[in-house]
Amino acid sequence: MIPRLHERTHTPNDVLTEALGRPVSPDEGLTEHTVVAHWPGLDYYTLDDEQKIWTSLQWAEHLEDPLMEHPFAASANGDRRAIFHLDVRLHPDDRELTGPEWAEAAHRLARAAGIEVPGEPNGCRWIAVHAQPGRLDLIANLIRLDGSWHTQTAEVLRRLSAESRHIEQDLLLMPVRSTPRPPALARPASTASAQLAAISAVCACPPPPRTAPAPPPPPVAAGLRR
Repeated sequence: MIPRLHERTHTPNDVLTEALGRPVSPDEGLTEHTVVAHWPGLDYYTLDDEQKIWTSLQWAEHLEDPLMEHPFAASANGDRRAIFHLDVRLHPDDRELTGPEWAEAAHRLARAAGIEVPGEPNGCRWIAVHAQPGRLDLIANLIRLDGSWHTQTAEVLRRLSAESRHIEQDLLLMPVRSTPRPPALARPASTASAQLAAISAVCACPPPPRTAPAPPPPPVAAGLRR
């Protein structure tokens, strides 16, 4: 299970379009087989006799509402891009998860991302969409119900990766290889000191033995000269 964080956006329409693999529509109803999980507080906003199946456009508007209700909510640096998007994908050889398994994975990832805090009444709105094989998309608005901004820590991706490993173990999925390959051994660069040492070693070698010159020929006796 490989998690991937996307860059935050201003509106959820394009994000939901990517999650569904088709454009957001005012006519297409998304059942619980597609929206497999959502923030717990949604149950308090839905009347018993209210329509249970929302269209993809209604889900997009639901996620966008906090931006309209709290027009001055922003991050510490004034950023209004409040739509959070995480997708996780299974290994190609993994089995297809059931609806309850996708829902369990969604809630666990939402808690790891900090957008769902058990017992917190003013949390973030979020939904989990399973519309493509082997893929789950978690979409949230980082503006909480009380108008405050949910600031994510720098270690959010590490926490999501760790929780993905736990989900793999609990649901008997293919583990993602996390051990990096050892780097190729590079030939060390020759430094000036190393070069000087090599030159000194060559100079310290004893010179080759000198060959003695051949003796001169013996003198010729004077009487024997012609």
